[in-house]
Amino acid sequence: MKIFYIQPILTSYRKKLIDKLHNTSDLTILCGDADNNSGFNSDHPTYIKTINAPVKKIAGGHLLMQSNVLRSIRVHKPDLVLACANIRDITYWGSLLLCRIMGVKVYSHGQGLYSKEHVPPLLALLYRTAIFLSYKYICYTPISRDSLISIGCPQDKLEVADNTIKFSVDAEDFLKRGDEQGILFVGRLRDQCGLEDLVKAVSILRETNSSAILHVIGSGELESEYRKYHNQSWVVFHGAIYDDSKILEISRECRVGCYPGNAGLSVVHYFSLRLPPVVHDDIYSHMGPEPSYIKNGINGITFKNILKPQSISEALIHIWNMPLEKYLHMSNASLSEYERLNNPSMETKMLKILNLLPEEKTP
Repeated sequence: MKIFYIQPILTSYRKKLIDKLHNTSDLTILCGDADNNSGFNSDHPTYIKTINAPVKKIAGGHLLMQSNVLRSIRVHKPDLVLACANIRDITYWGSLLLCRIMGVKVYSHGQGLYSKEHVPPLLALLYRTAIFLSYKYICYTPISRDSLISIGCPQDKLEVADNTIKFSVDAEDFLKRGDEQGILFVGRLRDQCGLEDLVKAVSILRETNSSAILHVIGSGELESEYRKYHNQSWVVFHGAIYDDSKILEISRECRVGCYPGNAGLSVVHYFSLRLPPVVHDDIYSHMGPEPSYIKNGINGITFKNILKPQSISEALIHIWNMPLEKYLHMSNASLSEYERLNNPSMETKMLKILNLLPEEKTP
């Protein structure tokens, strides 16, 4: 089966999915390149056919267009298209219409409308139309699916492949003690990541817990600025680290993972490290729907998305003052959530939805 996988950029956390698709089909990737300061690790596998398909902003940045996609579909005639479902991308709409004419199945993959507390009628119409033109719409999370059902999308066209990552190592063999003094930040250092709020919150925590230390893993356009203005001895910048074992080693002296801004997959990373995630409670504002995996007080902590430094510090102080047994239960529950999300893996769920898994032989 000839498959086109269309993405704006190819991020490293999609590598396992790409390998699975490559092993079960004739795969071609259509994508652009990540900006140098984006904080994304973008790596194009040389063993897979790739068509350069850069994305450019049009209409003052309100819309997007991806080059070489429609022409490639016409010329190469794939059997199936797995497409990033960005409603603002006019090439996505062109792909849906062209593939409908050509009889090519399109599986749209997206976040749904989880971020919209109130969905404008026009936006609801656009989503219903996109799902009508798609063979299936694969949702990142259950709340993504529920958001689409709520606007009248047919449930039988909606599938869920929990958006998650299976890291090369995790904290399965490393139990927490409960006296670790670290707070771990993992993510891109970009606008709205909120690192400055976390630094302030940790400084408040240190007024009563002077050994508390903040570990920052990640890079991005604001890295140099953050390093300049937050050069305290208790703020440790590790830069971008793509070695899972090194991140695990740093995390072993941390008690929680905190993403002070609008979070996404970093929540899953914290789960894998046996670190209860600390994020804000406004799901509509988050970068992705993955914070919905957090059950407040069970496998993580949420704080009010107002008066941020103060509300973050209150969450941290709450955890630092938590009875040992309760903290250890929360820590273990965070790893259990990671294991649940990856059993089966996101890649396996995707292949099952795409009907690419080998049929099980009956005895």
